[in-house]
Amino acid sequence: MEKTNYEVELKNERRRVCSLLYEIDRRKQQLFEMERKYNNTTATLQGLVDGLVAKINSKDSCLWDWELRYNETVRQLKGENAALRRVFAEENRKDKAENFKLRCELRRRTKELEDYKSRNDNNMERRSLLNEIEAQKENVPCRDLVELEKEQLEETSEALKDMESRYSCLTMKQILTNRELQDARKESISGLNDVLTSRTTLVVKRMGEINQKAFEVASSGKFPNEDWQETCAKLCSLWQQNVQDPKWHPFKMINIRGNLQEIVDEDDEKLKELRNEYGDVVYEAVRTALMEMNEYNASGRYAVPEIWNRKEGRKATMKEIIQYVIGQLKIHKRKRKQIP
Repeated sequence: MEKTNYEVELKNERRRVCSLLYEIDRRKQQLFEMERKYNNTTATLQGLVDGLVAKINSKDSCLWDWELRYNETVRQLKGENAALRRVFAEENRKDKAENFKLRCELRRRTKELEDYKSRNDNNMERRSLLNEIEAQKENVPCRDLVELEKEQLEETSEALKDMESRYSCLTMKQILTNRELQDARKESISGLNDVLTSRTTLVVKRMGEINQKAFEVASSGKFPNEDWQETCAKLCSLWQQNVQDPKWHPFKMINIRGNLQEIVDEDDEKLKELRNEYGDVVYEAVRTALMEMNEYNASGRYAVPEIWNRKEGRKATMKEIIQYVIGQLKIHKRKRKQIP
């Protein structure tokens, strides 16, 4: 009887061993498949990052070089243009003064000639006076120099127009570059949306969405004996609807050093009531959401995602996003090497 039980247990153990071996093989196959997908994804992402970094560096370098050359050329042309204008104005002034003197002298001599003619003076005196008048006419200064200065001024103006055209081209290239960066940023937000968490330096923040923690703090203190969580949720939802309401525009324009800027109007009736009833913390949360909505999606009036530097409280730069992606690639690469 004991021998029979032993054989049964042995068979059961063998079945368990076979089952475990099969499970181990299946897990190894899954691990191999996951590693293959990870390698493909890593290679694709690395190629994308390398290409994006190279493109950004190339664009920045070209734009910086073009802008320096443009500024230097414009500065030189403006200096030459100003000098030519001064020279032209001075020559024109002198020329007008000299012409005025010569015209006065010519009138005087002409009057003398008419007087001589009227008195029927001798031919020698008339001929001498006529010769002097002709000499005076020949001595009127030639305006070739003035014309030359005008031509030089026109050439400088043409060169300046050409530089302005080049600057327009550079501006268009910069617009295209910014568009490429915006597309890259959108792809980064889409790709990192499920990767970034509240524990990482970079997080995906919904711009225009009210920070509910401010309402939780205010509600827990204002309604300690009630179901403040439900009240908080309703209150936060109500003010999120207010922020997204296109008919509500609690903003005003102010002049800061000659520049008009749009800020939240603290005297708005709704905001004043909110501040008086729930305090500055809730007011600041709503004010921040209003400013974000006005900056990121003023026409659509709905929250949009943005990669945010949580520690510094600002929008993350493309450089920080790329550094984060590269850092994650290095971490995953080290982990993959550690897998036996």
